[in-house]
Amino acid sequence: MLIYALGWHWEHPADFQIIRPEGVHGMQIILVRSKARICMGEESYQVAPNTVFIVDSCYPHSLFGNGEVYADDWIRFDLETDDMAFLKELGIARNVPIPLQSDTVSQLIKICVEIFEAGKAERDVTLRYLLTAIFMQIKADYNPTAARYKTHYDPEFEQIRQQIYENPRTEWNIAQIAEQMNMSVSHFQRLYKLRFGVPCSKDILTSRMEYAKQLLTTTDLSAVEVAAQCGYHDYAHFSRVFAKYACVSPAKFRKDK
Repeated sequence: MLIYALGWHWEHPADFQIIRPEGVHGMQIILVRSKARICMGEESYQVAPNTVFIVDSCYPHSLFGNGEVYADDWIRFDLETDDMAFLKELGIARNVPIPLQSDTVSQLIKICVEIFEAGKAERDVTLRYLLTAIFMQIKADYNPTAARYKTHYDPEFEQIRQQIYENPRTEWNIAQIAEQMNMSVSHFQRLYKLRFGVPCSKDILTSRMEYAKQLLTTTDLSAVEVAAQCGYHDYAHFSRVFAKYACVSPAKFRKDK
């Protein structure tokens, strides 16, 4: 995880609003320090102070003040090799509000800001460890029973999700998956999102795009070959989807890395 921008205790007027229909490049941690209204995708949340969101790259979201000075801490970072596996292992839902029980995460973000601005040797390595500590602290406060819907289908859902992330090249068909579980498509999609906080289609996309990013930065495969490895037979379509996900073209992503 490579931090490229962050801030601690930023304050804005009570009428503050920022609307990001295409999100921002890179994943984010947004720790809301005041009452606020936060929109994630099509969902709107009235949140209390000390509520954190883990936001996917380029995920649509908006932030609004709610009658008082709006304040937040935030970190933006790019995923590196194996980071998606680490986040998946944590089992923390993304793009949903997570109330925190203490000020520890905010204090860790403050330390990150100080180290980032100092710019000393080994800065990025130190920040990686601190960001890992932040995620572990969020996990310690995370209450999956409040944020995740449980059913007797859970083992099957877990297996399906694992297969999706382990096989990004597979041409997944949600209707076929639902049929295998003896569910209607609408019922499958509803339960999947309730359990993991994201639609199945989003996990399929994320697994492919993160694999594409890995191949672009760790292999000499052409962009066309990378597209094929990620289940895309039409390179133009792959390029459009990748640019929307990563906010840059495959070629620019490889060049920048």
